[in-house]
Amino acid sequence: MKKIIMSLIVLFALSINAFAIDAVYRISSGEVLGIGTTSSLLFDLNEYTAIATDVVLIDGAQLQSPDGNWRVPQYSKIYDNGEVRNATQQEIDTFAIADRDDQNIKEVAQALGDFQNNPKLRRIMTAFAAILVNEINILRAEHGLPDRTLSQFKTAIENRISKDD
Repeated sequence: MKKIIMSLIVLFALSINAFAIDAVYRISSGEVLGIGTTSSLLFDLNEYTAIATDVVLIDGAQLQSPDGNWRVPQYSKIYDNGEVRNATQQEIDTFAIADRDDQNIKEVAQALGDFQNNPKLRRIMTAFAAILVNEINILRAEHGLPDRTLSQFKTAIENRISKDD
């Protein structure tokens, strides 16, 4: 009986190691977003996330506290040089910032794409900009300032969209 139990334990241990453990993580901060086998990780990988294969789990694989909270000590993980370990509070504090920065970059790219490539939106924005430029130029003329062109105004809008706040 002992031999059967030992054989089952060995077989179970070998079957666990037969599947490589992978981690999806945020490139900018190392925050681990998911742990499992590649086939079980259902993440939309993009230019802000990556997958690390065959990682070493230092502190287990649980990412959420028992009450379902993310980004809490003892559960929040960080990918660091082939290892997944618990993140320190200082590292956890950077996760939300990195997430927000990644979201801002995505939104800026989408806004610029909409402004530049959507004919209906561009037509509405151009009409709005033309009215504003005319009104601004009336005020500028009263103060002896040169007129602004519609092209300058469009460039200013694109630059403002790209600004980081």
